[in-house]
Amino acid sequence: MFNNEQKVSKRLIQEAREKYAIEDWGAGYFSISSKGHIECQPEGPGGQAIDLPSAISQAKSCGIQLPMIIRFPQIISNQMKRLTQAFQESIWEFSYKGKHRAVFPFKVNQRREFIENIIKCGRSLDYGLEVGSKTEFIAALSYKLADNALIVCNGFKDNDFIKLGFHAAAMKKNIVMVVEGPDELKKILEMAKEYPQCPDIGARVKLYSRGSGKWAKSSGEASKFGLTTPELLECLKLIKGAKLTEKFSMLHFHIGSQITQMNRVKNAIKEASRVYAKVVQIGFAIRLLNIGGGIGVDYDGSKTSFQSSANYSLQEFTNGIVYEISEVCKNEDVKCPDIVTESGRIIAAYHSVVVTDIREIQSVETWNHQSNDHQKFAENAKFHNNISELEYILNNINGKNYVEFYHDATDYYDEIFTLFNLGFIDLEQRAFVEKIFMTICKAALKFSHQEKHPLEEFVELQQRMVTKYLANFSIFQSIPDSWAINQLFPVLPLSHHEKIPTHKASIVDITCDSDGCLEKFIDRRDVKTVLNLHDPENRPYYLGFFLVGAYQ
Repeated sequence: MFNNEQKVSKRLIQEAREKYAIEDWGAGYFSISSKGHIECQPEGPGGQAIDLPSAISQAKSCGIQLPMIIRFPQIISNQMKRLTQAFQESIWEFSYKGKHRAVFPFKVNQRREFIENIIKCGRSLDYGLEVGSKTEFIAALSYKLADNALIVCNGFKDNDFIKLGFHAAAMKKNIVMVVEGPDELKKILEMAKEYPQCPDIGARVKLYSRGSGKWAKSSGEASKFGLTTPELLECLKLIKGAKLTEKFSMLHFHIGSQITQMNRVKNAIKEASRVYAKVVQIGFAIRLLNIGGGIGVDYDGSKTSFQSSANYSLQEFTNGIVYEISEVCKNEDVKCPDIVTESGRIIAAYHSVVVTDIREIQSVETWNHQSNDHQKFAENAKFHNNISELEYILNNINGKNYVEFYHDATDYYDEIFTLFNLGFIDLEQRAFVEKIFMTICKAALKFSHQEKHPLEEFVELQQRMVTKYLANFSIFQSIPDSWAINQLFPVLPLSHHEKIPTHKASIVDITCDSDGCLEKFIDRRDVKTVLNLHDPENRPYYLGFFLVGAYQ
């Protein structure tokens, strides 16, 4: 008997791994243990495993209350090393003559403890920082970076921002002021006359090529940032006229965050490399080609061009980058530049998990055939023919007629409400009818689930009929992107995976805002409108929201 229970438990745990696709999106950091608990291996596969329910229990014993954020700085370090190693392998494979230099974009996660981990973990990798505002710049200057680490200054710059760059250059910081327009460059060149130490200058170019996914509009000819070709040539002329040619060290471009398609990346790299080569050929010894960020995180594990996925691996990404730049440089007979990346999402996303507990389960009330409602049914059926018809539908609905019977039941249900509004039905009778109708809906849904392609009306019915799990947190505070931009995050219970999930559910938070609902969940084949959850069985039932370390 015990062996049979173990076999069942083992099978259910394997089914849970597949159901929640944890081995696809977990990147080797998250898995389901033989106990049915979610565990984290922050140093990757083969490293020490941390049982998350046990960690939560220990945190609670120290007085830390839910909801909470669990952070793994080891994952930050590991992701930085993965990115660096992937580029090193690509550089070796294609005999590339330049180096890879990484900077982390401040905007992705501005929490002090996170940036401190970036600095600590990145010192041995010469990791730098990218800033887009004066406040980020001031914060970046307060950290002791490696001697070769870059600080790349993007965004629109006023005189104070530019002046800060000159002061930072005087402090022997490796500053690159990336200009967004000729007027901005004129301010830098004018200030260079007053200060003995000028920071390096970069130029962000506006490519014709566009990215893919949700943020594709941030690239291409209509993008917010970047110099057009005539503006770039004007800037080069201004730099040469100011005799600061040696200070022009970087060409920069960016085709958007969370790029989903590798072919879009390659097209942009070809174009940017060609622009780089032409600028070098007219007399500018550019050392750095900044390809921006955009490496996609596979939130749903599907490895597709879906907006919450990416159809390439990290190694495929770096191989494509290095190969395309190398080929253009050979073709144009110019020196290969050092490749600068501003990847943030791929570094930050995995390290953070939001955890909360379930406070209440709200199920749709249906008719209990075992209760003493049979007598009430008979009495009410005599009262009105529609109730009798609903009884017939309830007793005879099956896999062949469920669509027709569901439509009939909806008509009878609507008529009952009309009678209620006219005063012919009392509140108790209305409640009874609601329970019968919900029971019919539940039966119709059961049959629709057996269809390969359920009708849209039953997909919508499923959304109305789901059980609601009341979670002790605020969606707007903890995972705002899920509400604001429909970002999908992996969501799953942290325990109970040795049991069969009993409910198809949505998640609602404890705020009084009706938008505080989570009704879209990841799936390798589609976007699900329900999540499979268990009956807590008088045990703590924790939910984890994963890959939330970037932009939240």
